[in-house]
Order: sequence, then C-alpha cells, then structure tokens
Amino acid sequence: MSLTDWSLICLLSSSIEQCKSIEFMPLTSTGEYQVHCHCEEKIYLCLNVFEIKSIVNLCYSFIFSKDFQNNSQLNISTRVLLCYITECLTSWNIRRRLIVSSTIRIQDELEFVEILLRLKPKSEQLFRYRRWLLKQENLNNISINKELDICDHTAVKHFINYASWLHRRWIIKYLNIDIDEELKRNYLWLEKNISDSSGFSFRAYLISKKNLNENLIEQELQLIDNMFKFYLDRESLWIYRQTLIFLALKCISIDTKQLLIKELNLMKTLQENTFSKKYSQLLNKLLLTDGKQFRD
Repeated sequence: MSLTDWSLICLLSSSIEQCKSIEFMPLTSTGEYQVHCHCEEKIYLCLNVFEIKSIVNLCYSFIFSKDFQNNSQLNISTRVLLCYITECLTSWNIRRRLIVSSTIRIQDELEFVEILLRLKPKSEQLFRYRRWLLKQENLNNISINKELDICDHTAVKHFINYASWLHRRWIIKYLNIDIDEELKRNYLWLEKNISDSSGFSFRAYLISKKNLNENLIEQELQLIDNMFKFYLDRESLWIYRQTLIFLALKCISIDTKQLLIKELNLMKTLQENTFSKKYSQLLNKLLLTDGKQFRD
C-alpha cells in the first residue's frame, strides 16, 4: 500500500459517487498506463473487468489497515469494494456504523444502493441492506413510487427475481400500500412479462391478503382464461391457476366441488398439452379426496 494506491481508491470512490450507472467492461491498459475506469457523460461509469482482483485486494488492505480507520476513509474504501463485491457483509456492517454515526446520509446511501441494484438486480444482500436503511429513515421521507420503480426495474432486469419480489412484499406491508392498487400495477407488469412465474407468485400473495370469496377467485380465473387465448403453453399461467385452486380450497364459503367440476369442463374445451394434462390429473385427485389434504 502507498499514498498512490490510496489516491487511486479515492479517485474511484469519487467517480462512483458522481455516476448514475456502473458496468464492468474490458478496458485496455498499456505498459505505461493502467486503465481502471472510464466515465462517459459524467453519468455512466465503466470499471475495468481486468483490474477487479487488484482493486479488491487494495480495498481489503485499506479496510483492515490500522492507518486507514477513520470514518471518512472507511466510507471511501467500502464504497469502492462494494461495487466489485456487493455481497461483502463486512463492508455493509461498516457502512451501517457510518450511517448510525451520521457520517453517511441515509438518502445518499439509498441512491448508492439503487446504483448497485442496477448492476446486481438479484442481490439479496443489497435488498436486505436497503430495508435496513428504510427502517432508519423517517417514513415521510420515503418515496413509495421510487421503491416500487426499483422493484419493477430489478424484476424486469433479472428473470424470476424472487429477491426483488420479496422486497416488494416488505414495501407493501411496511408502507401500508393499498392491495387493490398494487393488483392493478401487477397486472400491467404481467402483461409484459407473461412467462415470469415470480410475478404470478407475488399476485397470489396479494390475493391471499384480501378477503377470499368466490367472486375474487372467479375474477382471477377469468384473467387467466383471457391469457390462455394467446399463451396456452406458458407454464407460469398454469402454476398460478393451480395456486388459485389451492387458495379456493381453504375458503369455506366457496363450493369447491362445483369449482373443480367447472375447471374440468373447461379443460375439455382447451387444446391439450403437457400442462393441461397435469392440471386435469390434479383436479381429478382433488375431486376424489374433496381436497382435504390441502385444507390445513
């Protein structure tokens, strides 16, 4: 380690602080110059994929050095390291201490985490840390639309992103967001991402939080019927339809036998495929047992 090394980490930290998006790309170094990053329009920061190991080693050296332990220095070294290794729990715990000591503003840290989520949209550690940050912030300062937009972006960027949907569940509960409004937003999202079963899993979660009744189940089944007209071969639709049947079995106000017979009759009108066969087999099994094994 040298002052030159520290100057490099400070330069990277400053670049990260000013950018809005980070990507890793192969940047060519020469014998005379080492290229660690490239910034475009002061917004997009490209980090050299060939220099990951050297930068990570430098960051760790500074974090565990007795000579670089003041809050400002730890802020710089952990900020850089987390761009390269977002799952580094040691760095996140250091930054938690910096938040508590007011060395880092919560809103600034939320922006930093948002940038990292564009880079690593499926990082459970990032979402976990973001939830911790939101708990430290005043509720009046939290933007509901911002949090929902982040969930939308990360869910689209990484297929079947349960980490993103889990965060959205927490947001719905923590910020007391209206379930009906969220169901509308979810429908619009599913129209563009019909094959993503995690989006349907989230919808089933929303439905389970409402007062289950026959009309609600029928509405959801009709939604799937409409999608079947164009996407009969999408497994996500069949999984969600099966989930709706299981939810109906737990609702004592619904005539499940009539519902199962109606579903079997519907299957006869659809073009047969692997999913419809398995679904029909399940319906017949439920009819024989009256679905008792799924009621508990």
